[in-house]
Amino acid sequence: MLPPIMVDSKATVHAKIGDNVVVTTKDVSKVTTNNAAVLTVSQPHTDGSATFNAGAKVAANGQAQLFVYGSNQKLLYVVTVVCP
Repeated sequence: MLPPIMVDSKATVHAKIGDNVVVTTKDVSKVTTNNAAVLTVSQPHTDGSATFNAGAKVAANGQAQLFVYGSNQKLLYVVTVVCP
């Protein structure tokens, strides 16, 4: 298993299918993508015993953007994910 790709600001990351991109920025309310065929997003949440960061898993070759939102649905930054 490969370590996740950690992001906390605008960036371009190069990834492979199966890689996880983890948003480490505090107070993220949600993430979205412009290409769900390439990125499968996961929202920040708590299950009672642990807190999980937002992020995405690379599902296919291509390029996608991961939009990271903070409180009041304000766009914080965009991460471009490239999977050759």
